[in-house]
Amino acid sequence: PSSVTTNSAHPQTTHASKSKWIQSQHCSGSGLSIRSSTILHATSDSNNNDNDVVSSSSSSSSTSLYEKIPSKKPWTFGILTSGFPPQQILVPVVKFVTFQVWRLMMNELVTHDEDGRFIRESFQAGNNPLPLDLTDADDAAAPMYKLYMGNPCPWCHRVKAAIALLDLEDDIPVTMLIDNAEKASKGGWILPKPSPEDTKHAIADELTTGDLAGVYNYCYREILEEGERYKGRCTAPLLVDVRSGTIVTNESNEIMVLLNDYARRKRMMEQQQSGDDDAAAADVVDLRPIGMDDEVDRVAKYWFDLLWNGSYRCGFSTSQIAYDEAAADVLKGLDEMNTHLASNSYLIGESITEVDLKNFAWVTRHDYAYTVIFKSPGGRIAQYPNIASYVKRLVEKYPKLLDTVDMPDACGSYYRQLFMLNFGRIVPYIPSVREWVAGL
Repeated sequence: PSSVTTNSAHPQTTHASKSKWIQSQHCSGSGLSIRSSTILHATSDSNNNDNDVVSSSSSSSSTSLYEKIPSKKPWTFGILTSGFPPQQILVPVVKFVTFQVWRLMMNELVTHDEDGRFIRESFQAGNNPLPLDLTDADDAAAPMYKLYMGNPCPWCHRVKAAIALLDLEDDIPVTMLIDNAEKASKGGWILPKPSPEDTKHAIADELTTGDLAGVYNYCYREILEEGERYKGRCTAPLLVDVRSGTIVTNESNEIMVLLNDYARRKRMMEQQQSGDDDAAAADVVDLRPIGMDDEVDRVAKYWFDLLWNGSYRCGFSTSQIAYDEAAADVLKGLDEMNTHLASNSYLIGESITEVDLKNFAWVTRHDYAYTVIFKSPGGRIAQYPNIASYVKRLVEKYPKLLDTVDMPDACGSYYRQLFMLNFGRIVPYIPSVREWVAGL
């Protein structure tokens, strides 16, 4: 320790002397504790001089490795120290009971196969939605649509990123949900207070107050029997036709397709109205370039299987074999993505697409949520220089991306809400997205 000084005549001790000193500290069997009154005799092999003294210069309060037992501490049964019941019986029983309770909760949360593999079910509401109607900016009537999204959800994040890059913030009103399973009647999302715009346009109370389950119930009011509630999962993102009070879709992939199509048609209409058909193509964001739909879907599915869903498969596995399979996919995905980005600026094509937005939603959660609470392997993104450079390029060229996620809240939600994976509900330190990017 830094508080220990040696006699200047013998600044160094031999290996044997150090061994004697170390042995003397452990002879009591209670570990190492340096006291202010302790005088350590470090004897050199070459010169056995009793005047070679090593003394501690710090008080016991600053050098002791142990703390005093507090007068007030949590009450315990003391069963691990009493010897009753025998540890050989106690430990296996406790392990068995806690594992069964944990597995039951995991099976209630998500679907698994018989080998403990996480199965991502479809909870799609709405089928084959029609293209969205273009909004007239001068129309004083209520907006046509409303998007319900939650910051912690990566599937919502990808949609929010699409809205930002397509400049549709003023076209599609967004309600940012609050994750609070204690207050929600079903699922985990509750609605914030109605916005001034909601009040101004007299939007139905069921669409602006309560929780997301209430929105689903209201949108299915024509189908449900009186007093019956929607039985499916109440998931976000959710796109609702406000005027008819019906669901357009709750599938993030479909919402992104609809938004990109809407932005493309809006851009064409504005060009026709202005007579400017030579708008700079370089400034236009098209997340699904014409003629590349199949390729975009194929590449997105590939990274979904390995990484975007692979991390969830790790976290929700209930058997070792299921986890090992998922972990292998994540490691493969990280290596392949790092290799691909060594010679490519984007995951597909020569410009940003929806694949990159979906990946951005995943990568911003990888370091501080997936690698910890989901046990997703591979280490930090900073360990993959090409992925790290790719992220920096994205936010440099499209700085709006930095405002599409609150990383401490998004990653922290996994620790707060998935209590079956974090019984203590301790939330680790999580930096802002700007701090995280700066550290890559």
